[in-house]
Amino acid sequence: MAPIRYTVLALALLAGYSVSAQQFVNYPDAPSTHRFLDRHNVVAFSALAGLVAVDAVTTQQLTTSYRAVEGNPLWRPLVRQGWQGEMAASALGFGAAVSIGYTFHKMGHHKLERWANWTSVAIEAGNDAHNLMLTWR
Repeated sequence: MAPIRYTVLALALLAGYSVSAQQFVNYPDAPSTHRFLDRHNVVAFSALAGLVAVDAVTTQQLTTSYRAVEGNPLWRPLVRQGWQGEMAASALGFGAAVSIGYTFHKMGHHKLERWANWTSVAIEAGNDAHNLMLTWR
């Protein structure tokens, strides 16, 4: 019976020692590998701004000539209000794209940030190509 007590006591002491050997370390936040408005993002956002402007002009040309209607049901009420609504819709879309990139940047997902920025540029370029195709018809 005594050897079991000594074994339990030894295990309790060793467990207490191993627990006290653990220390909590406060690691600082992971440093960002780049600034948000670095060269890549400035180029992406500049390209996106230009493409959004082309989209706004072509959309207004198509909707005021009654050759097409706004395809996005969320933006349709804004686009029907003329240039003021078109600019509001464009600003909301551009702001959403920048916000998604900034969210990924703050979360430390820098590759996703780049992908999101350039994917929004590609989608907007495709939309502009479609609008221009309808305009030139």
